Amino acid sequence: MTTTRVDPLHNPTADVRRRVLAGGAAALAFGALGGSRVSAAGMGTADSTVLRFAQQLELSLRDLYEQAMDVDPSEPLWSAMSEHHEAYAHAIAGVTGTSASGRNDEFFGAHRVAIRSADRISAAYELESAAAATHLEVIGMLTDVGAAEVIASIISAESRHCVVLADVMGKGNDLSYTLENSATAVGQ
Repeated sequence: MTTTRVDPLHNPTADVRRRVLAGGAAALAFGALGGSRVSAAGMGTADSTVLRFAQQLELSLRDLYEQAMDVDPSEPLWSAMSEHHEAYAHAIAGVTGTSASGRNDEFFGAHRVAIRSADRISAAYELESAAAATHLEVIGMLTDVGAAEVIASIISAESRHCVVLADVMGKGNDLSYTLENSATAVGQ
């Protein structure tokens, strides 16, 4: 016997968000684990410094999404975003051979109020856009191919985050939100 009853606890929009965000994490895991040239042994100081900056940015994003969770604990998007950025920081740690610790306090402080505001979805969209733009610059600075592959996988996932956030904001059909990134990279 089948029922046509609608489950009021089932939210199809949240399911779509979870699936898309889970896809971003899976892409990162595949990219980070699938790269056979990822090695910390021969990495130069310049690459290590750039990757440390990228890692601190990821840890800052993790902490910012934890701030959003404090304000809006019923939204599963925040915990997923926080977990993804922590995974990205660990993927970078796997390349550098260092632990994933320490955020960029200046960046965190500059965005803490916005991510705790009523317009936190828009703030998250801006954060993801800035992170993707920053990592595009990071790739241009790297000489280690394996490190560049990991950063590229992070860019792919953060770009997907932007598409999901644009959709949540009701701008999913606006190509300027889903295909263009006019954000400024975070400075070192």
